[in-house]
Amino acid sequence: MTDSCTKLKISKKANSLIFVCAILLTGLFLSAQEKLQLLLPYKTDTPPVIDGKLDDLVWQKAPYETGFKTYHPDYGIDMVENTIVYYAYDRENLYFAFRCFDSEPDKIKASLTSRDNIHSDDWICINLDSFNDHQSLYALYCNPLGIQGDSRFEGGQEDFSVDTVWYSEGQIDEEGYTIELRIPFKSIRFSYKDPVKMGVIFERKISRRSEAGTYPPLDPAQGPNFLTQTRPLIFHDIKHYTLFEILPATTYSHSSSVDEGDLTSDGGVGNPSLTAKYGITSHLILDGTYNPDFSQVESDAGQVDFNLRYALFFPEKRPFFLEGLEKFNFGGYNSGDPLGAVVHTRTIVDPLVGFKMNGRIGSKNTVALIYAMDELPETETENYAHFGILRYKRSLAKDSYLGGFYTGRERQGGFNRVFGLDGQLRINQSSIFGYHAFKSLGKLNEESPKDNGHALGLHYFYSTRDLILMLGLQDITKDFRTETGYIARTGITRFRSGILKMIYPR
Repeated sequence: MTDSCTKLKISKKANSLIFVCAILLTGLFLSAQEKLQLLLPYKTDTPPVIDGKLDDLVWQKAPYETGFKTYHPDYGIDMVENTIVYYAYDRENLYFAFRCFDSEPDKIKASLTSRDNIHSDDWICINLDSFNDHQSLYALYCNPLGIQGDSRFEGGQEDFSVDTVWYSEGQIDEEGYTIELRIPFKSIRFSYKDPVKMGVIFERKISRRSEAGTYPPLDPAQGPNFLTQTRPLIFHDIKHYTLFEILPATTYSHSSSVDEGDLTSDGGVGNPSLTAKYGITSHLILDGTYNPDFSQVESDAGQVDFNLRYALFFPEKRPFFLEGLEKFNFGGYNSGDPLGAVVHTRTIVDPLVGFKMNGRIGSKNTVALIYAMDELPETETENYAHFGILRYKRSLAKDSYLGGFYTGRERQGGFNRVFGLDGQLRINQSSIFGYHAFKSLGKLNEESPKDNGHALGLHYFYSTRDLILMLGLQDITKDFRTETGYIARTGITRFRSGILKMIYPR
């Protein structure tokens, strides 16, 4: 009888333990499901009018998200003002609408300004991982008046030189402001599958409160790492298309001179040009150009030069080079490092012929190729310099990758070649390690000796709600040269460190 009672008690305890474990496992499962829950946009046959008014039928049927929580100045706090974001699509476009409430609408900061100049305003942002692979993001910003800003984020760097084609409109009212956006699928690169899966984080900033928040909320243990915290968006039956763009142009100049009081013609010169873009696949793009005229693009590129011992850095603005420019970001880079770029396409000054291919091959491999025949100034003894550039990346788990570079500038009297490896490895949810190792070989002219050098860099970054830690090591030899990139200083070895402890008073 005693043995039976003992067995019965043990059995009851075992059943209770199993029951508790089942509840815990179910809770963990549901929690994981909630964390990975898909966003299913409403598919519409009647697109909304992009006018900043949320009176279209589609917004009455579309799903929406709210519950934005801050990541600045602290994590996980409900934003003071409520935000609702709606999402929908049709076969050719993505649609988003924001209802941003504000209890003091007269204090909303919004300016009529140039593109990409809205970051001191109030704004919303759609951070879109179009491949859902944690490697890169489109960031589409919009202020309350509908003024746009956009960028590409990859390899730990955000590039605002990118100008994506999309449409927006905003209006301020007595309750806050509203914004509508239309993003053509033609304007972004993604994998053609059915369904198509992308990742997204919605973001809002209230300037006067120095407050920024997101949905889904960012994890304090991961810090402001957007790439690994997106939420999946699912699209069905997106229209397939073949991307083909052609841009013919011509310039003509005519000059005259005064000869013995008479104005006589010296003749005219015409310069035709042609630029084209072709989508080999939806995410592998081939560009070609012949004799492009970039003069108008560069007319406003002014900078102040004082007490500098290196060349000024002018950002790229020329349309032919812009797409895929973020692919040339490299691991182990930290803002302010002397090696600013391994590939800086502004070094290709006046191309007669150029070809460029960039995008993905398969789901893990990224390539970027450039060939250009650059016309040299008349003061040079040679006519052309030939550029050949190759970039390869292999995606790993999360936002980790391994990659390599080759760059070359060849001319009759000499050459410069740079090759090496780079990468980024996520150690855990809070820390990441990046590195690069480049070797340069070169010869200035036929009489000069060959020179060679190296550039090495290691970078460790740890970020959570309470602590930010940075460690960096860099070594650039005096003979390291890159004629395809940008470097501010050679002959330097340095170790850098920084630690920032966050304190949050009540």
